[in-house]
Amino acid sequence: MYLKAAFIVFLIFASAVFVFIGIQNNTYNNQIIKVQINLKNTCELSDEAFMVISYPEKKSSYFKDGTTSLFLKRSSKVQLAASNKFPGFHYSSIPIKVDKVVNLVSNCSNSDRLDNIFDSLNKQFN
Repeated sequence: MYLKAAFIVFLIFASAVFVFIGIQNNTYNNQIIKVQINLKNTCELSDEAFMVISYPEKKSSYFKDGTTSLFLKRSSKVQLAASNKFPGFHYSSIPIKVDKVVNLVSNCSNSDRLDNIFDSLNKQFN
């Protein structure tokens, strides 16, 4: 009898703890923070050719002297993209989870892996 009652009390306590942790985690992820985004530009293009886009908010910002900032939720992600000021240029990177400081690197060179794939396809169809 006592064992059954203790088990029920334990289940109620454990459920309350999980609910509390879930609420705390949700509150933390919804906090708005200022995110400083730095661009390391390894391309032969000016920094003005790039912009940053946030997801899911779809906010965008342009770089000035290799840096920009946005106010975003902690659960957001940012992605380096081609600036819409240059419609003929296309670029996108992998979305990255935000932190107070985020460093994005532009890489315009073909990767060795991509070169190997093209070489393999070229050999296969020749």
